[in-house]
Amino acid sequence: MRLGRFDVGLLVGLGALACAMTVSALPAQAYEAKEVQPATICGAEIRSNELLAEDVRLPGPANGATLPAGTSVTFSGESSRRALTFSVASSPALLSSPDIDSGPGSLQSGTSLYTFTSTKATATPRTIYWVASFTLTPKDCEGPSTFTTPKRTITVLPSPTEGPATKNNSEQEAAVTGSVSLDGSTLTVQSSGEATVKLTCTGTGTCSGKLTLTAKSTTKKGKKTKTIGTATFSISADKTATMKLTLNASGRALLSADHGRLSATLTVLKSSPSPSQTHTENVHLVREKSRSKAKR
Repeated sequence: MRLGRFDVGLLVGLGALACAMTVSALPAQAYEAKEVQPATICGAEIRSNELLAEDVRLPGPANGATLPAGTSVTFSGESSRRALTFSVASSPALLSSPDIDSGPGSLQSGTSLYTFTSTKATATPRTIYWVASFTLTPKDCEGPSTFTTPKRTITVLPSPTEGPATKNNSEQEAAVTGSVSLDGSTLTVQSSGEATVKLTCTGTGTCSGKLTLTAKSTTKKGKKTKTIGTATFSISADKTATMKLTLNASGRALLSADHGRLSATLTVLKSSPSPSQTHTENVHLVREKSRSKAKR
């Protein structure tokens, strides 16, 4: 069958129309680069520990310090770039809404030291808790965040009483005091599994007690806290000593699984001098590099 020019033109037109309809029916391809949303970074609190380590140091009072009731106490913190606020409470749960005292620190002239003096803190014999905090808006975050230091404790002791039945001052024996604080949050672990812990005893008596190191491990049932090492300590008054704590098999396995770096919790139990005190510190275990690798 022979087609005329009109028929050929009609077929070409219909073919072009069909192609155009097929192309328009295909979904448009969109190529967009995916970006990590700021909320993802801020929600993960990646910057929290870094900011605290870079900006805040707490000179005093020392963690676990003892003070007589009725005296004023000055809380201090060093921060090179951000103003500090101090909170004092009767329990850790109340630090976010302190029931004893709180307020902004006063910047000492020519320094980066902020201080906050309180008479309410020692009004009643008991154990009190305190923290320092600062607020800022991290880069790429939509709103401000508040970063808070690990809590510290102070034991407020009853004031000494005087009366006819008491002895003369020359005959009175001074009360023996002592508190233990951790110097540095990084614990170096040798190849043998032995970790070094530096402690300071503040007071008039020898500080003795027990160290317990724990870490979290992942199991089929979720996170589980394991004891990975224990040690005892005895430190002379107003001295700093380096104690040895050997990791058990679980501790060495967790350290290896985390490629030589492990976050853990150190519980310090001071049993002497009385009263006994217990506090915890967040620490980082770091495996010591071998000498052969260090020379390369």
